[in-house]
Amino acid sequence: MDQADPKRYIVLNSSQKKMALLFVFIGFFVVFPILGYFYYEIGVERPAQGFKETVFEIEEGESVSAIAKRLNERGLVNSELLFTSYLIRNNLQSKIQAGVYQIPPGASVKELANIFQFGTNDVKLTFIEGWRAEEYARYAASKLKRVDYEEFLKLAKNKEGQLFPDTYYMNIESDEAELVEKLTQTFDAKTKDLFVSPEFNSLGLTKSQVINFASTVEREINTAEDRPVVAGILIKRFKNNELIGADATVQYAVAEKNFCATQDNPAECPNKEQINQIDWWPGNIFAEDLEFDSPYNTRKNLGLPPSPIANPGIESIKAVIYNVPTTYNYYLTDAEGKAHYAETLAQHNENINQFLK
Repeated sequence: MDQADPKRYIVLNSSQKKMALLFVFIGFFVVFPILGYFYYEIGVERPAQGFKETVFEIEEGESVSAIAKRLNERGLVNSELLFTSYLIRNNLQSKIQAGVYQIPPGASVKELANIFQFGTNDVKLTFIEGWRAEEYARYAASKLKRVDYEEFLKLAKNKEGQLFPDTYYMNIESDEAELVEKLTQTFDAKTKDLFVSPEFNSLGLTKSQVINFASTVEREINTAEDRPVVAGILIKRFKNNELIGADATVQYAVAEKNFCATQDNPAECPNKEQINQIDWWPGNIFAEDLEFDSPYNTRKNLGLPPSPIANPGIESIKAVIYNVPTTYNYYLTDAEGKAHYAETLAQHNENINQFLK
């Protein structure tokens, strides 16, 4: 083996090697830990990069690593490792409470850990587009201890169509009045610009009629691109003094009849246990249902239902205001939710045979 060329390499003698090892030892066991310590101490106090208050939810049983990952993805911590290390070092893993939190802008790791230890009184509520007031009542009563099904309906039923479907964070002590007020205030805030727009002013419909149509569109069609077209067809029927003929209104009427939603005959109304099992939108509509004598049945009666049949989302309201006029007079949706249109009844019957049988 060739010896190292002293002109090309620095050859350490025994004492120099010992000194080099000492420096490595000092660096590894002294300098690096000191640097790590200062990085940790500064890091846990350093504000995150978020500049606005943010809502963050911790699920029941969620692991610290999962929480840290989501915090990092949302930009609420500067390092997953730093957040996890702080909890472990301070023995806080088991003290993190599930709940919905309002995270202040620029909160540090230490501040977040402190916030998450004390839980929250907020409850997350998600109301779905197209739910009717009874579904709101059933859901809210299951989430908020001070909300009663019947009491909620008393306040909400005449607000049908204006209970805005969205995700809300309500104090667990909220009652029916507070929740209904929140839902309707959100509706007003979300729709106020729509109801002063030039398109609304030239539509020839009142605000109540737009909401009524939107509730039907929400239940009739699922795809965003088809809603304005279907809205145009329904509005054309209405203005031509034809039957609106929407199956969703039949579903609503049948549920009213079967489940006594109006409470006209309390002796036959379902109890609270039965209410939880009710399907407010029966999938099967029979021939006798189409002839059911209800003012909500637009297959039988001219005009709009007396009130909205559900609570529409913002896109369905927009679909009515910005509806698309076409030459189509009929529509249906197949098993996959795809819409098929027709100009004549004969074409519509062909679509029925092709897509629904």
